Amino acid sequence: MALELQELLGDCPETGLELLAGSDGLSHRITWVHVLESTMLSDYLGGDELILTTGVALQDDADLLSYVRALYAKGVAGVAIDTGHYIAEIPETVTTFCEEHAFPLFVIPRDVPFESIVRPLCRRLIDEETHDRMIGEAFRNAVSFPERQELYISTLSEFHFEIEWRYAVIVVRIDDFIEDPYRRIDMVNETIKKYLRKRIRFSATYGEWEQIVAVVHCENPEELRNVGQGVLDVVQRALRGPETASIGVGKLTQSIRCICKSHRQAESILKLHARGKLNDRINFFDDLGAYRVLLGVEDPEISQEYYRQVLGPLVEYDRENDSDLTDVLRSYLDHNGSVKDTAENLFVHRNTVNYKIAKAGQILCMDLSSLDDRLQIMLGYMLMDMM
Repeated sequence: MALELQELLGDCPETGLELLAGSDGLSHRITWVHVLESTMLSDYLGGDELILTTGVALQDDADLLSYVRALYAKGVAGVAIDTGHYIAEIPETVTTFCEEHAFPLFVIPRDVPFESIVRPLCRRLIDEETHDRMIGEAFRNAVSFPERQELYISTLSEFHFEIEWRYAVIVVRIDDFIEDPYRRIDMVNETIKKYLRKRIRFSATYGEWEQIVAVVHCENPEELRNVGQGVLDVVQRALRGPETASIGVGKLTQSIRCICKSHRQAESILKLHARGKLNDRINFFDDLGAYRVLLGVEDPEISQEYYRQVLGPLVEYDRENDSDLTDVLRSYLDHNGSVKDTAENLFVHRNTVNYKIAKAGQILCMDLSSLDDRLQIMLGYMLMDMM
């Protein structure tokens, strides 16, 4: 729930607020409107609010300047000061500070009641929050039920998301929460949402268990990469203590109807990262190499059947005999068929590796010296990574 201050006031001209200084800060996003007479209560501010005051608790011009400085330090979006009751005129020191720091300063005319300011502004902000929820739910439906276009097409069109634009899904997963996961997801989600609104015109986010889904409209892969890196930056700054984040970015789609594919790709990237196959904090579908081909298989049964046929017998043998042939063979292939390097990696004798590799080849009925057979097995392992 946020609008740029300039947009909010433009939608509510009846407030009568007069801008006195800090016009360069009108692009600041605002989340709510409060009346605050003393900065002793500023700890309750979350930032991005518009603050109204009569100045009743301020003794002189120095107090007023300190008050405005404190609000600015809290990340408030702007301040509106009532004139004619306790403050006759805004001192130059205050207007100079606001102008220099792009901190919007408004004058509330003497005869304008606070209720006539707070009510329309808060109503407009609530409407915006409702719109955000509708958009987020529509994109959630586009991801979960792509074939049921009636659940998302009309809503997204209403809010000017063009159907044939290109979209991509960014999934952010957070681990090792320092407090209630739902609360932390909400907080990080708001951080991402704030960044995206400043960075691109059309985007939406929604939270899920331990992760945040963002849908972004970008013109090309380069723009998507820049947006993704920006999301990583703001998420890293929002993390606390032991928390970590990993981000998967799906491919740009050809229309809004294909968002589910980009979401599936982003989720698969996070699975690969969790299994140690990707090391970077953010990974893009376009950088996945051979995994891109496998992720492009539309029918998951094809991938599962291939995996069962190629690696299934070995996995089953390990399960029944409490052995590790599957892991040994993977290490052997990862080390380009070097028995020496495999033995060093697994901290076992070379004879042990030779025996287990020979046994694995027998179980799979494959010649492990054959490049074709090795390729088939590696594809099986890559599919296993994605499951």
